[in-house]
Amino acid sequence: MSEPLEPFPTSIQILEPGDPPSSASTSSSPAPALPHWQASSEDRDQKSFRPRSLSHHLHPSHPAPPRWWLRAQATFWRTLMSCSMFLHDWAPPRPPVPAFTRSISTEYDHPRSPPILLFFYVPPDYFTRTRDGHRYPVVINFHGGGFSLGNATDDRYWANVVLQTVDAVVVSVDYRRAPEFPFPTPVDDSVDAVLYLAAHAEELGLDSTKVALSGFSAGANLAFSVPLRLNFHTRKGLMSSEDLNLPRWPSTQKLMESATNLKIVNIVAFYPLLDWSLSRDSKRRTSRKPEKTLPKFFADLFDYSYLPPPDTMLHASPFVSPGLAPDYMLTEGLPHDIQIFLCEWDMLLKEGEIFARRLERLGKNVIATLIPEVVHGWDKHPDPWRDQKAIDAFYAKACDGLRESFGIEGEDKGDKKEDSYDEDKHLSSA
Repeated sequence: MSEPLEPFPTSIQILEPGDPPSSASTSSSPAPALPHWQASSEDRDQKSFRPRSLSHHLHPSHPAPPRWWLRAQATFWRTLMSCSMFLHDWAPPRPPVPAFTRSISTEYDHPRSPPILLFFYVPPDYFTRTRDGHRYPVVINFHGGGFSLGNATDDRYWANVVLQTVDAVVVSVDYRRAPEFPFPTPVDDSVDAVLYLAAHAEELGLDSTKVALSGFSAGANLAFSVPLRLNFHTRKGLMSSEDLNLPRWPSTQKLMESATNLKIVNIVAFYPLLDWSLSRDSKRRTSRKPEKTLPKFFADLFDYSYLPPPDTMLHASPFVSPGLAPDYMLTEGLPHDIQIFLCEWDMLLKEGEIFARRLERLGKNVIATLIPEVVHGWDKHPDPWRDQKAIDAFYAKACDGLRESFGIEGEDKGDKKEDSYDEDKHLSSA
């Protein structure tokens, strides 16, 4: 396997096979044509901020599968994925288990609706230091799985590297999944989780001014859409429990007040889905290895489950497709520091490149890293004999940015990181 590429400058286009060097664009080149979400001034004043609808683009000539069939498929694949992640977690070094959990009631939706679970991964001295009043930076993580599969414990290896190199608390969010709970429930659940952590920061020993969001695949979509949704409602002064489906409990007002003390300083997005207005077929055609992209049956399950027909579904909503959000939303709603990790053989590569360059033009500090010759979700392979250190090296690269955003880059943890993750030693087998 070839040597991995260094983080590519977002102002330089990665060439397609056979392209001449002169075809590379720079930041001074015209912006690539992007599908544009549009709203009237009247729409912008609406609390729900619902954009115009787009026609369902999956299979216009075929009816959507019945919901019961989607639920049956999701249940089957969740069971298999649990077995796969059991094997995945045997790769050394074994990842940590959550230190404790918290739950957020969702009975406002339905009396039997499952709660939102929060899984906490904490540094070894967490309980001692928090009793003394210490506040830890926090990384709020959203798992992948097409909004239909996956669990909050899937990213334990990522949590392990954060604990070792950043000395921050990692909270992984177990949002409710489609098809039982389609859009906007996963977004709303994730917003609820962020506000809950901000409201309970003192008792949990968290520094609400040093918050980062991370996510994988669908979770990376949430890492962008959640701050956009939060910012829109706060900037308009419209945030209420009815807007965001927040829990109907006596402390709801405290949740609202906590939003003013919340500061998201970094986003770490691994192979994000950013533009749902494009069909999977069109994305597959732009892939460098179409045969290695997500199988059609998975793509159909995810798309129909999360964004079911009819034609009124809103694929271009900024809370569905953050890559299509207006410039002002991206400028105001996203933090200055953003890290995006893209897979060379992923059908989502192109939209990730476009989004990274767009964010840079808006003045964001974007570090975009291309991981060569790997497929979507390469780090979640069930092979227990995989080279986990090579994967951890990319995680450690993301932690470099977290440390800088948290303002702890010069402390002892950084020295420990450099000893633990030697890029020249590990990246060649990633």
